Amino acid sequence: MTDNRPISHYFYLLFLSTVWGCSFLFLKIMAPTVPPLTIAAARITIGAVIIAAYVLFKGGKFPTHSSIWIKGTIIGFIGTCIPFVFINWSMNYINSGVGAICMSIIPLSVFVMAHFTTHDEKMSWTGLVGIVSGVCGILVLFYDNLSADNSTLGTLALIAMLLAAFGYALANILIRRYVKTEPINTSLVILTTSSIITWPIAFIFESPLEVNYGTFEILSLIYLGVLPTGIATMVLVIFTQKAGSTFVSYNTYLIPIVGVLAGFIFLDEALKETTFLSIFFIAIGIYISQRPKKNASL
Repeated sequence: MTDNRPISHYFYLLFLSTVWGCSFLFLKIMAPTVPPLTIAAARITIGAVIIAAYVLFKGGKFPTHSSIWIKGTIIGFIGTCIPFVFINWSMNYINSGVGAICMSIIPLSVFVMAHFTTHDEKMSWTGLVGIVSGVCGILVLFYDNLSADNSTLGTLALIAMLLAAFGYALANILIRRYVKTEPINTSLVILTTSSIITWPIAFIFESPLEVNYGTFEILSLIYLGVLPTGIATMVLVIFTQKAGSTFVSYNTYLIPIVGVLAGFIFLDEALKETTFLSIFFIAIGIYISQRPKKNASL
């Protein structure tokens, strides 16, 4: 643990939290105009190009072993294609801030799955309390949604968001267990294969070339591809090497706050008591589950 962290660590943390938290704002605004598969395909492709350019700039070589491409295809489908499409679709029916809150359960999902899939990351009784707290936060969101006019579609959107978070978490576990390639190259493979998968599906179901792209839609797609998908991935790798995974995980506390505030400032989304109550329960759950283990495992 670093006692006197350089100020740059906090800038890294703020950068990641801001670009990821604000991504829901852009997705919400684009949702009525650009269909979900098209957004996903464009965003993933731009992100892959950014990372490929970085690898070439650093004088690196693209992975050639068939194993990483096979694993990358599977992980990309589970942890990139499906989550991106689900998130994009959900933004039609829930607030951008609620979407950001849903994504904050990813560490809790990883925590639960690691208990059942690894031998050295077992859940403690304290960790179970953290999981229960996180579940309470999600239940608050569902309760709040039941009173909305579009409660059925809104509830389905929340379920889709949770499935997206589950996909991210499962991909995280799969990468930890089965992928040994350098992280930047792993990201490049995952985004490249995801792009190859998503584009044909988008052309079959949505006709991306017939979408009426305005200036804002084009700039939003560039933003989503360059910052939250491409650059943020590289920053995450560098940041983790510098600061450690525990400190990096603190961005999970900030993303929902950034998402809620961005929705409030730019989209006039209401700041409800239930929203903050949900953030509170999930944040407490993350904090408890990440505390050093002093209790016996379950």
